[in-house]
Amino acid sequence: MIDVIHFYRVEDLDAVRHFYGDVLGLRLVKDQGVCLIYDCDGHGNIGFCTHHPKQTASATCITFVYDTKEAVDAMHANVKTHVKSLGEPTVNERFRIYHFFARDHAGLTLEFQVFL
Repeated sequence: MIDVIHFYRVEDLDAVRHFYGDVLGLRLVKDQGVCLIYDCDGHGNIGFCTHHPKQTASATCITFVYDTKEAVDAMHANVKTHVKSLGEPTVNERFRIYHFFARDHAGLTLEFQVFL
């Protein structure tokens, strides 16, 4: 078995706990003190660490894929009360997705989408 963890540098692990755990509802798999690792519903893991090398926030995009447009809309309503939404959910005809973008507390770009 191979498991995947994507790691991102952050400064504030309390903000990570709140947003990724409480707001997005991801399950914390491991707390290493300087690193929090969350399960992405059996589709890999995402880790946030205070000791990883600094990257530019625009160098990456974390995409969460949902089953329905309604789920994306619900996430937009929830997410925009906690972090900066970069617009309303829209259809992207080129990629046949319905999506929106946001920026988390560390400036990382997040995308919430459903394939149409």
